[in-house]
Amino acid sequence: MQFNVAQLLKEPIGTTRTYQLDESLTELDPDIIPLSALIGTLHLLRTHSGVLATGNFDTTLQVDCGRCMEPVSAQIEVAFEENFRPLTEVTTGRFLLPDEFEGQAEELEDFALIIDDHHILDISEVLRQSIWLSVPMVPRCVFADPDHCPNFAERIAEMDEVHADLAGTEDEPAVDPRWAALLALQPNASEEK
Repeated sequence: MQFNVAQLLKEPIGTTRTYQLDESLTELDPDIIPLSALIGTLHLLRTHSGVLATGNFDTTLQVDCGRCMEPVSAQIEVAFEENFRPLTEVTTGRFLLPDEFEGQAEELEDFALIIDDHHILDISEVLRQSIWLSVPMVPRCVFADPDHCPNFAERIAEMDEVHADLAGTEDEPAVDPRWAALLALQPNASEEK
């Protein structure tokens, strides 16, 4: 998602451009599985130090449910606001030195926020990071109650089967085998009295 901002950089401060996007996300990140296109609006604003890009987008991604680990779809709202700085002066093509930059020093450190020497502003990396930040930390499937989710019940049954050797009885509680050696060092309660 690249935009030529050469003309915008020649305009006075406060000039804007607005783009309606309907983009595929298939090539953005191999770990992002899109189920729909990215749809939304990108605003570019000429600032004293470059271009301020503001985006508001919607998309649907395939994620794993935090309970049953089955793939589910999640509606994602993505918003970002980043200041991009030009690498070269638009009228002469001369590379701008860091001390000529009028913005914040930390903006010089992130290469994803640089407008290249052909005056191309690329929002791909900023968008990729914003999508990951917008994904819910613990996505859920359609079942609000885990007792109604058949996949969750199946996962619990599998875990109970795998860890059956850790289950204790009423007389003797379950002991994690990793801690069993430490129990041998513990004095009996009857010896302490």
